[in-house]
Amino acid sequence: MLLKNRSQFESHIASGRERLEMLAALVETLPPERLSLARWFGFGKGCAVGWAANDPWFRAQGLRLGYSDDLAHCRPEFEHRSDWAAVASFFAITHGEAQHLFTAAGGGSKPEPAVLARRIRDFIARRHAA
Repeated sequence: MLLKNRSQFESHIASGRERLEMLAALVETLPPERLSLARWFGFGKGCAVGWAANDPWFRAQGLRLGYSDDLAHCRPEFEHRSDWAAVASFFAITHGEAQHLFTAAGGGSKPEPAVLARRIRDFIARRHAA
């Protein structure tokens, strides 16, 4: 069941697909100047995963940002994993799929939010077409 409202925090544990769908919806709400694939999160900018880790719905699902002494070097954490292992586990995708979706290799370091949301939705459609 996809929760349409990120403020619904019941004990529902979303699937990787649901989490990706919610991420695409969240990304679409970001101002273009705040979305950057150059870092997880810091100084008011970040990638889709970094923004998700700051969102109450995703935090209720267990996604967090672990901070070092420098905010610019924070990294996602999920179930005792960090960095790309956490991202892959959280969204139930492979390490390579995570990097393709959420790095500049997938289409530039400053994508338009709508373009990144479409990339995520296209990935979902291809992965679940079978």
